[in-house]
Amino acid sequence: MKVVRYVGKGRGLPREYRAAVADGSRSVVVNTLSQGRNVTVDVELDGKAVEFANDGLTRDFVDLATLVYIADEINLRKRAKDYWSRRFDVIAPVKSPKLWARHEAALSQMLRTLSGDEYAFTWSKRPELDSLGRHREKLPDGYDSVCLFSGGMDSFLGAYQLLSEGKRILLVGHQADTMAAPAQKALATWLQGKFKDACHLVQWRVAYARTPTQTFPLRRPAQPEDTHRVRSLLFLALAVSIANATGAKTIYIPENGLIAINPPLQKSRLGTLTTRTAHPRYLEELADFLSSMGIFSGQIKNPFLYQSKTDMVRRKKALAKPFLRSVSCSRPSRYKDKGKERGRDVRHCGYCVPCIYRRAALMELGLDDAQDYAFSVFNDLPSLNTHMQLDFRALVRWAEKVSAVTPLELELMVLSHGSFPLSAGERFGPAPAESYRVWAEMFLRWAKDFLEKVDTLASPSVRKAVGRATRRRLVNA
Repeated sequence: MKVVRYVGKGRGLPREYRAAVADGSRSVVVNTLSQGRNVTVDVELDGKAVEFANDGLTRDFVDLATLVYIADEINLRKRAKDYWSRRFDVIAPVKSPKLWARHEAALSQMLRTLSGDEYAFTWSKRPELDSLGRHREKLPDGYDSVCLFSGGMDSFLGAYQLLSEGKRILLVGHQADTMAAPAQKALATWLQGKFKDACHLVQWRVAYARTPTQTFPLRRPAQPEDTHRVRSLLFLALAVSIANATGAKTIYIPENGLIAINPPLQKSRLGTLTTRTAHPRYLEELADFLSSMGIFSGQIKNPFLYQSKTDMVRRKKALAKPFLRSVSCSRPSRYKDKGKERGRDVRHCGYCVPCIYRRAALMELGLDDAQDYAFSVFNDLPSLNTHMQLDFRALVRWAEKVSAVTPLELELMVLSHGSFPLSAGERFGPAPAESYRVWAEMFLRWAKDFLEKVDTLASPSVRKAVGRATRRRLVNA
């Protein structure tokens, strides 16, 4: 697929760019400019539209991340020869084409690690661009950190911990769907009620424009690609933009360590078939690229790199209200009609990996309620279709394997989703790691805890379906 970053129609732009823009039938033109845009890139501060300026490098990085995000949704993986890996040829006018060309290999490798796709770039000189937005609101000064804020439990806990330590942070969220955006606002309001002006919420909206004035209408498939492997690049680009605009030196990406390492639950989920949103290998490549380019030289930190979600919530029942308002599902808007049937909010499918991790964590606090989920794998697994059963069954098998292997085999499992140096623990995590055991022990803690919850809290039909019925009798013996 050929993808073009639209920067105008000036005569000084190269022939290849002008030809690709003119022939919309053979290329995807992504236009985020104010005139005739087909993709909106808007930003709000505490619900009010805000304007700010970035340097040319940062603006180019944000626009390229947006282009990659949009192209990813349009180019369906099922059309690829191997039903997964795609190729994108990107025509990208930028402010400093020679600089981008020197670092193209690192950019392409980072995208390959994240998505499994191949990217090739054609760089050229672009004209000057307007700042994002035209509004009176300005970003506040005096904030030392930026924290990604998805509306989930992990990002809420990350923000809460940072604020409790006395940090002043800007929460950066993306209005990705109708469930996550309200959750971000509700959780930010809760934090502001407790910590006053020590935090503000900056929400971005990157989406297809719905105005009839689009210069290059995008040909969206009826069902856009939903694997979203490159989504984290966009989120981090938006965070970098805010950090650079405010002078913040640290970007926090709070993600429980089990999701960050995200070991493949089955052989069929190796490589990019399992997401690498916050994997140390991806973060290494991204941070090195940003630093060498001169885009962002500050720190990227995950305070929960050594903890599972269950570890994170222990002894935090006082945060029950915001926990229950958070959204953890990978498909939060899909089953909202279930809530109408029950007369309550249902923001979670209940059968994806993030939902299962969430339920196991809330069980730790006595806050789990099956009615908050469209489907309950702990109660009704045998009645669900095969697709809905996959993740729960895979997690049970994986937890059994983790509980049975040797310590050395367990450390090797830590690297099964991609190798990374031990120094990544100190660079991106909360403290140095002397060995991979710190992650192996996290795997084992979670696995044993999860199996105990399956054995004691799942229904008899579920235990039988996953081969744990005899284990239940041993527990009660």
